[in-house]
Amino acid sequence: MKKAITFRLCVVIITAMVMMALLGYYLLTKSAKEAMRTNSEIRFNQVSEVLKRNDTEIAELRENLKEDYFIRAKAAAYIVQNQPDVVGDLEEMRKIASLLQVDELHLFDMEGRLYAGSEPKYYDYTFRSGEQMQFFLPMLDDDSLQLCQDVTPNTAEGKMMQYVAVWREDHGGIVQIGMEPARLMAAMEKNELSYVFSMMTTERGVTIFAADQDTRAIIGATGEIPVGTPLTSLGLCLPEDIGEGTLYSREMVLDGQKNYCMMEMTDGILVGVSAAYEKLYENVPGNMMLIIFSLCVLSFVTVFLILKMLDTFILNDIYGTIDGTQKIAAGNLDYRLEIDHTPEFKELSANINRMVGSLLEATGKLSLVFQNVDIPIAVYEYNQDMKRVLATKKLGEILMIPEEELSAVLADRALFVEKIREIRSEPLKEEKEICCLNGEERRYVRIKTYEGEGKTLGIVIDVTEAIVEKQQIEQERDIDLLTGLLTRRAFFRTADQLFADPDRLKTAMLLMMDLDNLKHVNDSWGHEYGDKLLKTAANLFAGLKAPEKLAARLSGDEFVLLIYGAEEKEELYACMERLEQSIREARITLPAGEEAEVSVSGGYLIYPEVCADCTEMLHLADQAMYRVKKRGKGRFEKYGGPEAKEG
Repeated sequence: MKKAITFRLCVVIITAMVMMALLGYYLLTKSAKEAMRTNSEIRFNQVSEVLKRNDTEIAELRENLKEDYFIRAKAAAYIVQNQPDVVGDLEEMRKIASLLQVDELHLFDMEGRLYAGSEPKYYDYTFRSGEQMQFFLPMLDDDSLQLCQDVTPNTAEGKMMQYVAVWREDHGGIVQIGMEPARLMAAMEKNELSYVFSMMTTERGVTIFAADQDTRAIIGATGEIPVGTPLTSLGLCLPEDIGEGTLYSREMVLDGQKNYCMMEMTDGILVGVSAAYEKLYENVPGNMMLIIFSLCVLSFVTVFLILKMLDTFILNDIYGTIDGTQKIAAGNLDYRLEIDHTPEFKELSANINRMVGSLLEATGKLSLVFQNVDIPIAVYEYNQDMKRVLATKKLGEILMIPEEELSAVLADRALFVEKIREIRSEPLKEEKEICCLNGEERRYVRIKTYEGEGKTLGIVIDVTEAIVEKQQIEQERDIDLLTGLLTRRAFFRTADQLFADPDRLKTAMLLMMDLDNLKHVNDSWGHEYGDKLLKTAANLFAGLKAPEKLAARLSGDEFVLLIYGAEEKEELYACMERLEQSIREARITLPAGEEAEVSVSGGYLIYPEVCADCTEMLHLADQAMYRVKKRGKGRFEKYGGPEAKEG
């Protein structure tokens, strides 16, 4: 039986080898053409990139020359302005032009007439003499202009020149220089196809060429193809309408050899890459030999392994059963035995799997109970001998752990313990057993663990609703609902902590303020506009740019502002000046389009010039504020009077 199986196996493998060899040959030839296609696209991009890069370099050269010409023009203007004797001296003007390395130097008067320079034949030309010179006409209306003209034929002789004009610093006239564009013309020659192809290197047997779109004749090539050769003489027939970027594959004859050719329309030019078939398929024979050798080795190894498996097939099933039961014993209760090569092992696997299923049934029932009563609670359990952690289904939902991550964590007890430790690492200050989870939503959970006899039981409860309600109550207690500022109670609690820490308080200003016109607005336009006035003032206090600050509403129209953390009291005065400025500019819109000013009176004092607790300092600032209100309102005054700030 073993010999018969071996014979049949060899026949099948040899047949498969022949088919794979034929398939390999087909794929190799196809791959060679695909590689040619890819290489051609790279070459096409290379030609396009060279042209684009040259355009960029020309643009940069234009800018650099422009800046250089402006510098030379300004230098000429400086010389003419500081040495007026050279204006009428032709030789001196030409020396200046030579010194500055410019081809022409012209001086224009305030009316735009050329009255002096290095070229007498251009004298008496004006900015209105021709289209080229009219470019500089705007300078006569704006003496801040400096203009650089692109290369263009000049008005007098039609000579290609580039002119730059600037005003003299004393505004006594315009100085113009002219430059022959030799460097720019040389750079533009780099964009010619003959130059591009001369800079490109190709492998032996590979030719890159370009043809004119209209004439279909060669205009440049890396090989020996003469310029002007028609594409048809090379055996290339292309459609009349060739789309930009469309690839065409053709066969052509070059030097008596057949070539595989790829062509593409790039920027209005037909660019082609050809390779002799000898070059195209040069790697195919070697690769075929390697494939045949690999198939022979693979076939021998395959036959050997199959025969080996016939002897060890039963043992593998036994080892598989042992390995599976060890994983289950280690706590991997998700593992299932899948040994079904023989009926006996199939029945054994099914019995073991049923036993594991009954073990997990208890956890499933507990999860079902929690799910049906809709209680945000989850339970987990593990012991030191188990690798897996048992948990109810809601654990991942409560702890905001994705299902995939939860499966991985529950499968490894060490990872699970580390995850719980990470969650419990930052408990709430007032509730040590409650932790905050930050994800798409903020969630608060209480985690309680019980340990004993090598086992750990954990209970996880979602207490988000209770904590959020508690925080909301605290916030409503500390924040004034109308203005969004601190309440009196919250201000004194925070300020007392600051005054107990002088290093944090540093130099500080306590400013007691009162809205002067709140009663008038309420009586005249109603409490809706009075509230609007309160909010506007509160926004000014809250938005003040300061080192550190506390802003609070003490009562109806009374506010307090504590600015602290400054190094010098000058910082505090600067803050108060900004506040006064913003108050002066603030307005609220009343019915019928009327506006009302925001008028604030206030008294302040500086810490540590006055050293007292917060309550006493606030009392002193209040005294200063009421002095202001008695004397005319709308100002800030320092306690003691001598350094009062006008509002």
